[in-house]
Amino acid sequence: MKQNEKSSKFVWFLLVIAVPAVFAVTVFGIVLSFMGVNVMEEAKNTGKKIPIIKNVFTEETTTVTSSNENTEMQWKAKFDEQEDYIKILTADLQKKEKEVTTLKSDIALLEKQVEDAETSVKADENEQLKKLYEAMPAKDAAAVMTEMNNNDVLRILTLLQEETQAAILAKLDAKRAAELTVLMTNNSL
Repeated sequence: MKQNEKSSKFVWFLLVIAVPAVFAVTVFGIVLSFMGVNVMEEAKNTGKKIPIIKNVFTEETTTVTSSNENTEMQWKAKFDEQEDYIKILTADLQKKEKEVTTLKSDIALLEKQVEDAETSVKADENEQLKKLYEAMPAKDAAAVMTEMNNNDVLRILTLLQEETQAAILAKLDAKRAAELTVLMTNNSL
């Protein structure tokens, strides 16, 4: 019976005092929140003034500070790692740029060599063509040139000596010789 009496007093305390008090505090906190008061911050500040609860907030602050320091150290480590990676990439880029510059100069040198070789080959061909037409009788050279277009004939005539040019032009048709003479005059201007 005593136990029933104790338990009924406890139930009465919960139902009449504790539950309404928790409900009132909750409603009061909600109303203050709507009014713009930071209820949690105010509760922490008030709790820091109570000696026993003060230790709970101090430990929580220490944990948050320690966590922030760890996060900051992790970000700093990542930042340092990224800086090192950027330095490596920059050095690699500079190396590649030097290689590109070297390759461009090599290409320019090779192009010059090809151009010189082509000029040399063309000069050799022109020299052989000159020897061939100067060794040929004017009548035969004129017969061959009759079948060629004016540009090719003009190129060959400019290689030959003046006497050979005159002899070949004399053996060509008068109209064709006149056309070639005009072209030779225009090219020399």
